[in-house]
Amino acid sequence: MEAIWFEVNIKYVKIGEDGKEYKKNESYLLDAISYTEAESRIMTEMEEIIPGSYIIASLKKSNITEIVNSNDESDDRWYKAKVALIDADDISGKEKKSNVYYLIAAGSINKALANLDKSLESYVIPCEVVSLTDTQIMDIFPYEPTVL
Repeated sequence: MEAIWFEVNIKYVKIGEDGKEYKKNESYLLDAISYTEAESRIMTEMEEIIPGSYIIASLKKSNITEIVNSNDESDDRWYKAKVALIDADDISGKEKKSNVYYLIAAGSINKALANLDKSLESYVIPCEVVSLTDTQIMDIFPYEPTVL
């Protein structure tokens, strides 16, 4: 089953080391089968991350279809890539492109491109990176089935 990714924006107040209150707005990405499950799962995840109260400011389906993780701990940012898959139409023979969106863990945009290129090596059809941008996503939560 293909993952359905949801982007969630969380607003909360954080107390800094100086004792001042700071308004925070953070984005997270999680895999879920419905909006209801996504909301429930993000609430469970936020209990461990944010002490106190928070507001789910928005919850929407993301166009992300692929995640490129990294084993390097310095890859602490998430970059979004738009990749065009290039194929020929069977009837007309014309070139057609379909877009796929990736989320890539990396420490810099150059490293994100390198990680993406490595991930794309396994593709058998031609593809090209159309865009690569930094995101505000703090973390991702892939679906993990519970064992009873």
